[in-house]
Amino acid sequence: MTSRIFTLLFFLSMSQWLFAQDIPDFSANYKVRLNGLSAGELKRALTTNDDGTRTFKSQSQAKGIFAFFKPDLIEETSIWMKKGNNIYPQSYLYQRTGGKKDKYLSLDFDRNNQRINIDNKKQTWSLEAKPNSLDKLSYQLALMLDLEQQKKEFSYQIVDKGKFKTYDIIILGTEIISTPLGKIETIKLKRKRSSEKRRQTTLWCAPALNYLPVKIEHIEKDGTNFTAELRRLKGFDTASAFEKKVATTSALPLH
Repeated sequence: MTSRIFTLLFFLSMSQWLFAQDIPDFSANYKVRLNGLSAGELKRALTTNDDGTRTFKSQSQAKGIFAFFKPDLIEETSIWMKKGNNIYPQSYLYQRTGGKKDKYLSLDFDRNNQRINIDNKKQTWSLEAKPNSLDKLSYQLALMLDLEQQKKEFSYQIVDKGKFKTYDIIILGTEIISTPLGKIETIKLKRKRSSEKRRQTTLWCAPALNYLPVKIEHIEKDGTNFTAELRRLKGFDTASAFEKKVATTSALPLH
């Protein structure tokens, strides 16, 4: 009888531990800067649907003087479900409106036929699905889950602009950074590209926030620098996450 009770308690504690690893519903606002100047806002939200699927939305738009030159509103939506430790997208939608040229792209992940159906309002086509195929939004959640599992190597098959691309992510080290919400410890990561002269993308993901990116930096080939810093967050215990104060900053490589 006693052994049964201990076994039950063990599995209950395990299920609570596994549940704790899931990313909670949240909404996040990031301040976007272009070459150091305030340029707009990035909003992201993760919600759980009645059927158990989850929806991840991203919306970005220039503000202030930059809105005059680039008034586009960019919206992305990924609907997905989690099985085991993997994310399986069901659909993805990209829309850019309000500028000189609107853009539309939808992906339908047909798991039964192992196809990804693509529509850009000009033509439709399909790709043969690859193992663990992801879209440009859901892969960011997959990265958070993989970091939670303490993985050290990250490679994703992403449907990007209607074709497959491999996104390889490498860990640069740990770093404590300052954000509008305060200081927080992060894992610094970078997308590995074939040439350093091409675009560069760097992420700072916070373990205290289920490895949510608190800072994103993207550098174009011409040197143009875009940064997004977390400034508002709901769904996480931000008081606890940001209250640790450390005077020094470390950047130690992880092996």
